[in-house]
Amino acid sequence: MKLLHLLPLLALGAASCLAPAVPAGKMPEASPGSISDSQQQQADAYLHFMNGSMLEQEGNLDGAMKEYEAAFRLDPGSVEVAQALATLSIHQGKTEDAVAYAQKALALDPKRTETLMLLAGINSGRKKYDEAIVLYRKVIDIDPSQEDAYIYLGSLYAALKRYDEAVETFRALDKQNPASLMSPYYLGRIYTERKMYPEALAEFKRAAAVRDDFEPTFTGMGIVYELMGQTKDAIDAYKRSLLLNPHNTEIRQRVAQLYIQENSLDEALEQFRRLAADDMQNYDAFVKMGLIYVEKQQYAQAAEAFRVASHAVPQNIKIRQYLGTVLIAMEAYDEALQEYTEILKLDPDDTDAVLQTAYIYARQGRMKDSVPLLQRAVAAQPGKAELYLYLANAHLDLDQPSEAAAVLSKGIEMAPDREDLYFTLALAYEKQGKRDDMIAALKKTLELKPDHADALNYLGYTYAEAGEHLDEAISLIRRALLIKKDSGYILDSLAWAYYQKGMYQEANETMVKALSKADDDPVMREHYGDILLKLGKKDKAKEQWIHSLELEPKNQKLRDRYRKAGFGDPDAVVRPDQPAKQEKKEKKEKKDQNEKKKEKP
Repeated sequence: MKLLHLLPLLALGAASCLAPAVPAGKMPEASPGSISDSQQQQADAYLHFMNGSMLEQEGNLDGAMKEYEAAFRLDPGSVEVAQALATLSIHQGKTEDAVAYAQKALALDPKRTETLMLLAGINSGRKKYDEAIVLYRKVIDIDPSQEDAYIYLGSLYAALKRYDEAVETFRALDKQNPASLMSPYYLGRIYTERKMYPEALAEFKRAAAVRDDFEPTFTGMGIVYELMGQTKDAIDAYKRSLLLNPHNTEIRQRVAQLYIQENSLDEALEQFRRLAADDMQNYDAFVKMGLIYVEKQQYAQAAEAFRVASHAVPQNIKIRQYLGTVLIAMEAYDEALQEYTEILKLDPDDTDAVLQTAYIYARQGRMKDSVPLLQRAVAAQPGKAELYLYLANAHLDLDQPSEAAAVLSKGIEMAPDREDLYFTLALAYEKQGKRDDMIAALKKTLELKPDHADALNYLGYTYAEAGEHLDEAISLIRRALLIKKDSGYILDSLAWAYYQKGMYQEANETMVKALSKADDDPVMREHYGDILLKLGKKDKAKEQWIHSLELEPKNQKLRDRYRKAGFGDPDAVVRPDQPAKQEKKEKKEKKDQNEKKKEKP
C-alpha cells in the first residue's frame, strides 16, 4: 500500500488544514477537484486499515479482521495489509488463513523477512520443521544481521535434538555479532541438555560477561551447578538471579529446597518467609515453614504456620493432619481433637484421623470413648488392618483381653499376612492366661516375619521364665539382639535365660549391660538381685531388691522373698518418699507401655 500518497488525500477528505509529513517527491500531484478513483480507493483502504489497527489494539479481533479484509479488497497489492491479516489470523487460531495471507504477502515481496519469519513460525507450530528451517535460513541469507532468525533456527535444531546444527547456528551468530548475549546463553542451555556441564557453565559465564543483569543466565548457571552436585555454588547463582528478580517464586523455592538439603534450616526458613511475604495466599510456603519448625522442634511456631495455611485452604486434609500432629506434640489435645473432628467431617473414612482421635482419647484418659469410634471405623472399612490393631489395643488398655482377641481374630481373617496382628494376639492370650495359644501366636508371627525382634524376645523370655527350652530361648533372644543391639530389655531377657541355665557369671555381665541401656525397671532390678544372690553377693543383692521395691512397692512376692532371705522387713529400708516416685514412674510407663510390653513381656 502506498501509504505516503494517501496522507494528503485523507487530509483533504477531512477538510484538515494540517499538512502531512511526507518526503519530498512522494506526494502525488493532486488537488481537491482532481482526485482519481484509484486514489480514492487507496484512501478508503487506508481508512479501513487504520480502523482495523485501532480495533485490534482494543481487543476487538473480529471487527479488526473485517476492516483488514475490506482494506485488502480495495488494495490487494498492499504487503502491509496482507501481513496484518496473516498475523491477526494467527491470533484468532486460524492457521490455514494465516498461511494463505502470508503466502500472498510473499508473492508481493519475496524478500520480506518479517513475513518469512511469521511463516517459519507457523510451519514450526504445525510440525513442518524442514519447511521452517528452510525459511529461517532464507531470512539469514537475506539479512545476516537478523538475530531472531538465528535464535529461532538454533532453538528448533535443539528441540529436534540436532545439537551439532544448533551449536553451528549459534556459533554463526557469534561470528556475526560477537557482542550477542543470546548466543552464549542458548549455547549454555544446549550444553546443559547434552549434559556437557563444564561447557555449559563456560557459556553461561560468557553470557554474564556480556550482560550481568540478564536473570535467565544466572538461573541457567544455578541449574548446571545443581546438576554437578555443587549445591553451594548453585545457591549463589540462584541468589544472583533473585537479586535481579526478587519475585521469582520458582527460583526462591528452589533455593529454599537446596538449603534444606544442606540442612541449613534457618536459611531455608528465611526463603519461605520471603515467599509468604510476597503472597500471603501462598499456603505452600507456610506449610514448608511449619515442617521446618517441626524439624527444629519449635512446635508453637509450626502450629501457627499450619494454622495460616489451613485458613487459606480449609478443605486441605493434609495440612490439618500436620496441624493436628503438632498440637499432639504440644499436648494441646482439645485443639488437636477439633482438627481431627474437622478432618472426619471432610472424610469420614480417613484412617489416620480416626487413629489419632483414638490416641487423643487415650492421652485424655478417655480410652472408653475410643472403642466406639474405632468400632465404627472397622465396620465402615473392614479391610483396614490398622483399625483392628488399634481397637484391640484399646481393649487391652481397658483390661479386656477376650474382646481384644476377638477383634484380632476378625482382623486376621481380613489380613492373614499381618504379623503385627498375631503379635498383639499373643499379648491378648497372655493376659487371658492362655500360654499355649500365646506361644502359637508368637510362632506364627515369626513364620510371617522371621526378624521380628520383639516376637523373638517375647518367645525366648517366655521359655526362659518357665525354665524350659533354654538353649532355644538363648538362641531366640540372641537373634533379637542382632536386630536391636542396644535394647536393655532384650539384654535383660538374655541375662535371665543365662540365670535359668545356671550361667550366673554370663547373666551378671549381661545384666550390667542391660541396666546401662534401659530406664530404671523394677523387674530388671529384681532379676539383678537374684543373679547377685546366686553369686554369693548378698549385700548387693539386697540393694537391688530394695531398689526394685522402691520402684514397685506392691510386689508382694519380692517382699516375701526379701524376708525369707533373712534381709528383715522391707518397709524398714524402703524410703517413705517412694509413693511419689512410684506415681511418677506409673505416668511414664503409661506413656510408653505399648513399646515396653512388646520388648519385655
